[in-house]
Amino acid sequence: MKILIITGKLAGKRVSEVAKKFNFVDVHIADISVAAFLTPNLIIKEIKELERKKNKKLNEIYDFILVTGLVRGNLDKVYNETGIRCYKSTRDVADLPLLLENIKNIELSPIEPADIKLNRLILEKLEKELLEVEKEKEQFKIGKIKIGDKFPMRVLGEIAHSIYLPKKDLEKKIIYYEESGADMIDLGMVSGENNKDKVKELIKFARDITDLPISIDTLNKYELKEAIGEADLILSVDMGNIDYLLNDLKDSDTAVVALPTNYNINYVPNTVEERVSKMEEFINYLLYNDVDKVIADLILEPINNEFKFIDSVIAYKLFKERNNIPTFFGVGNVSELFDADSHGVNGLLTAIAMEINANILFTPEASSKCKYSIRELKTASKMMFLAKKRKSLPKDIGYNLILYKDKRFIEECSFKSYHLPTIRAEENKSLKLDRGSFKIEIDRENKEIVAIYFERRKPKLIIRGKKAKEIYDTIIRLKLVESLEHSAYLGRELGKAEIALKIGKMYKQDFDLFYNDFWRDIK
Repeated sequence: MKILIITGKLAGKRVSEVAKKFNFVDVHIADISVAAFLTPNLIIKEIKELERKKNKKLNEIYDFILVTGLVRGNLDKVYNETGIRCYKSTRDVADLPLLLENIKNIELSPIEPADIKLNRLILEKLEKELLEVEKEKEQFKIGKIKIGDKFPMRVLGEIAHSIYLPKKDLEKKIIYYEESGADMIDLGMVSGENNKDKVKELIKFARDITDLPISIDTLNKYELKEAIGEADLILSVDMGNIDYLLNDLKDSDTAVVALPTNYNINYVPNTVEERVSKMEEFINYLLYNDVDKVIADLILEPINNEFKFIDSVIAYKLFKERNNIPTFFGVGNVSELFDADSHGVNGLLTAIAMEINANILFTPEASSKCKYSIRELKTASKMMFLAKKRKSLPKDIGYNLILYKDKRFIEECSFKSYHLPTIRAEENKSLKLDRGSFKIEIDRENKEIVAIYFERRKPKLIIRGKKAKEIYDTIIRLKLVESLEHSAYLGRELGKAEIALKIGKMYKQDFDLFYNDFWRDIK
């Protein structure tokens, strides 16, 4: 295989450095500053000039040509006029080595950037690797889900106060959790209430929506009793309610999350050794009485709680070292009570869970700062499992939780090469009003941006779309703006709305997306 990469002057040095490591790659630096400015016609021109110099057709030397994935348009025109295939490479030079390493395994495209296909290929391979793991023998199953140390940690998503949710909202939440990657769905009951008459109906409703295993979360013994044989898992059973539930559990396939507590008398072990020994004592009692599907919950404590977070982690570690019993790790106990963005917290907690061999990660998405926690935990679980399997750091695995920053930060600074007059920017003191105005909002339910058009303060029209460009193209097409200032303003606000819709951030017109003290202090 022989490949030619055509690039621009600014990226030429970096591309050439990469190409040195691959003996099948040559680089041609086109007579253009920025590679992204190449067009099919300019590429054809460069090819013909090269062929004139070499006195030979390029398709006799190279299998194909690569250009940056930032080039616009369909590159089939290059092949039609020159006889050599031209494909889009990665959009970022930093991803080029990975592409060249996998060049024989990826189907390149004249339309789609290669990094999109490359990421897809990597994830497909990882998913196949994870599927192979599912052939291993389990300790036991919860519904159809295998539980044990040989498998990735399973994600159990709790729907808090599910009994009070309107059926339509509960259905949406279940579907959302499943789409987010939850392995099991937990129906949270209401503390201090007895809704035992509604338990079976609630479980049946959930089963009509999803094939995922269903659990019920309550300490109420009457609600738990109704769930035995109906739910795949019940949480939680402790020394305070076991006598009422034991006979039903013996004859059931329902798995049990066990606590080292007795909430009937408000007893919670307050030392590491006491917590572990009480857990062992209770589980041995359950196993002796033929309750075989048992998961230990040592109770992950919030940060800076009376019983320290780190002590609760040590209790998990000690228990798992002494017992071959699956464990339940209540991630939400920490993330929901910690004013930090959830993805980093969830990533670190999953890493801790991996090191202590936890088996189930449990969380709700109760607060807005913890939105997407199910998806974050699912990604982190895969990442940590593969790191553990490969005996590597959780880095360069293929999955990551780098959501709002960049793993590789390489920005082009072409402005440094231009010796041009420079004007210091400043805002206009006044804004020229247009004949109409827009109020921009977000429809979270339908995942759309909404632009309401007003004339003389009266609403006249609503424009909806998924992308900012769809909306401002429509506004321009309908000639609803005349002022350049207004057009620029709309582009800025619609762009902010699109980002807010995607990342789950609150959008408020005319306010910065990132407005708190942390960002205010960054110059």
